[in-house]
Amino acid sequence: MIKALAFIHKKTGLSDIDFRTYYENSHAPLASSLLTFEGYERNFINSKFNQSYKSLGSISIFKYQSMRSLDVIGEQMESSKGDILREDELKFMDVPKNFFILTESEDAINNMYEQKIFYPAKKIHELNTLDNYPGLEKISENLVMAPDEIIGIAEYGVSNEISLSAIEAIAQEQTKVLFASSIS
Repeated sequence: MIKALAFIHKKTGLSDIDFRTYYENSHAPLASSLLTFEGYERNFINSKFNQSYKSLGSISIFKYQSMRSLDVIGEQMESSKGDILREDELKFMDVPKNFFILTESEDAINNMYEQKIFYPAKKIHELNTLDNYPGLEKISENLVMAPDEIIGIAEYGVSNEISLSAIEAIAQEQTKVLFASSIS
């Protein structure tokens, strides 16, 4: 499976709550009405636990079964549908900061999680950095198709049994992690 992980930045001055509200109530329904998605998930960043990533609002995941499926979205984005979406993005995103990473992914589990953790890895062994933390379940390594600075973005589901103190400990010990609330 191909996953495009889109790193979406909040417009300056927009709170986490205002960003999420606009994205979920306006932009996501608009995008879903205009584009043909095989999988579309929003992972809203919790800035309380992600001090290094204060402007990041979401890691949105777009799933495709093939490169042809990805090409279809590209064609739709080149049409007037794309123009409508780009105009809407200006209302709540800091568009010049946005970027996406194409990955090859084999999801180990297909469970749905309300909370997720993402870990950008520069070296192969870093893809397993969080594997031994209780309460985390690895979903995928999300191997970057054209690696540059990072080779993959490990994706973990957070079980309901994990405590707030355990999450705080992970945040202190692993400063590269990104904590997110997931909606698909």
